[in-house]
Amino acid sequence: KINAPMSFGMLYLGDAVAAFMADYPDLKIELMLTDRFIDPVEEGVDVTIRIADLADSSLIARKLASTRRVLVASPAYVATFGSPTKPDDLADHRWLAYGATTTLQRWTFTRDDGATTSIALKTALCSNNGNVLRAAALAGRGIAELPTFLVGCDIAEGRLQVLLPDVSGGVFGIYALYTPNRYLAAKTRVLIDFLAARF
Repeated sequence: KINAPMSFGMLYLGDAVAAFMADYPDLKIELMLTDRFIDPVEEGVDVTIRIADLADSSLIARKLASTRRVLVASPAYVATFGSPTKPDDLADHRWLAYGATTTLQRWTFTRDDGATTSIALKTALCSNNGNVLRAAALAGRGIAELPTFLVGCDIAEGRLQVLLPDVSGGVFGIYALYTPNRYLAAKTRVLIDFLAARF
């Protein structure tokens, strides 16, 4: 039983699980994709994929890869509204926010000297799903902060451009989490080894 975030799961885990099934055809797999924060022990999940700056946990984490958050907008948006030249400029732009409310949002970033700063933003759209925000950014509806695993191809192909590239939105690990049993089940071990090698 595997749990993973919706966007990452849709983009990467479908193919990965299909390849894993070819190597281990006798295993039965249940893949649950949700952006809801679950308790893997309570829900009986063998492996949980999390993309985060991990807090202390009773779970064991194995890092699979890294991703970073970047500010992006479409060329059409930039042509119409301009490109921010400093973080404070974002207060005058349309913000596509990850979250559950369009009330005042704040964007926290790290300056070159390591200091953390927060800016109030005008939210045009909020969603708890990165694919929704990506679609709005591609359509020229605003600026979003999204992970590179989600928008890397869009950036490479010019559909989105990175804004304020010298300002860090943060680097996060992509982890496989599992419970610290004395004897790690073979099915869990081979899956985590497979994902670590793949990513």
